[in-house]
Amino acid sequence: MSSLVDPYIPLLEYLAVWAVIVLLAIGVKADKHGIIAKPYYLMLKTQVFNSWMEKLGGRFRKGWLTYFDIGAAMGIGLLIFVILSFVLNAMNLFNRSSSSGPALIIIPLPGVTIGWDIFPYILISIAVLLIPHEVAHGLAASLDKVPLKSSGVFLAVFLPGGFVEIDEEDLSKRKARTKLRVFAAGSFTNVVTWFIVFLLISNFAASISPFYNSNPSGVLITGLVNGGAAQKSNVPAWSVLSQVNGTSIPSINNLQNYLTPLTPGHNLTLTMNTGQKFTVLTQPSLSNSSRATIGIYVFNYYQPHASFIPVSLPYYYANTLSWMNLILLGVALVNMLPMFPFDGDRYFDTILSLLGLKNTKNVRTVASTISLLLLGSNLILSYILFGTIFPK
Repeated sequence: MSSLVDPYIPLLEYLAVWAVIVLLAIGVKADKHGIIAKPYYLMLKTQVFNSWMEKLGGRFRKGWLTYFDIGAAMGIGLLIFVILSFVLNAMNLFNRSSSSGPALIIIPLPGVTIGWDIFPYILISIAVLLIPHEVAHGLAASLDKVPLKSSGVFLAVFLPGGFVEIDEEDLSKRKARTKLRVFAAGSFTNVVTWFIVFLLISNFAASISPFYNSNPSGVLITGLVNGGAAQKSNVPAWSVLSQVNGTSIPSINNLQNYLTPLTPGHNLTLTMNTGQKFTVLTQPSLSNSSRATIGIYVFNYYQPHASFIPVSLPYYYANTLSWMNLILLGVALVNMLPMFPFDGDRYFDTILSLLGLKNTKNVRTVASTISLLLLGSNLILSYILFGTIFPK
């Protein structure tokens, strides 16, 4: 029974702390200071961020106008691209093509739908997604003097984020160019952020070079497989493997090349960069019983330039970038679907008005229905083909 309860203990502890914070906020009447406390979220609502966005927009007005004009123009491309992508992926999923990819719904309930180990990465990724997204909407609106009613930050149980409340009535009376800037600003900024993340991933070694050697010089053991060979031999996690049977192992590729020709039942001597040695007996791989495994989770070891710099930081940094890469682009594209209540719906409405269509409601309804069917078919087919839509 305890093994079933243990994974939920951190969740229960978190929710208990959350309940105390909310009760305290309600008790001291924090709403007088712009802090809104509800059982499911905490929100800081203020005018300070409004002034900050207006000042930032005014300081670099020409640059921001160019930036958001590019975003407004690219909005059409994003809208078309996401629809075509969903159509093609749904067809590939239906035909069980190897080129199809799963459409995932990430529900960040640690210990329930996702593991606590990946929760921090999702938390950071969502914050990097939501806060710049909302700031971009606010900046785009302030450039054309569209009033901002309020702005702030929030924490919805587990999800951090930001919000900007724009005067919708005023915005509805503005020119199409202003509307397109505002409606496309969030997704466009998410795409730009994703591209920066993509560049960091593509140039990972260079990005860590101010603090670490850019070339790996060993294999960092980030975890042990439960009941695996390394665990049975008491190999410590976060140690650095430098040799196997006296052969230098400067990277994961070298380790894989060494283990590939081996079969289960081999005795190996693992030498760490500290000089410690461990003898392990290779076991069958779960995916291929004829292949040998030593039961470790690994990442390339990059030697830090100073002894006080953690050896584990590149591993956490790489995982954070990977989750940002997955979440930023995916959400940016989905948000441009012409489907209520996404930004793509309002962007699409503005395009229809530019094309001379006065009553856009019926067309928007059809577009929303088609978009919902496309999104739903991708999720359902992904569930059928891949078995789950919740990454644990």
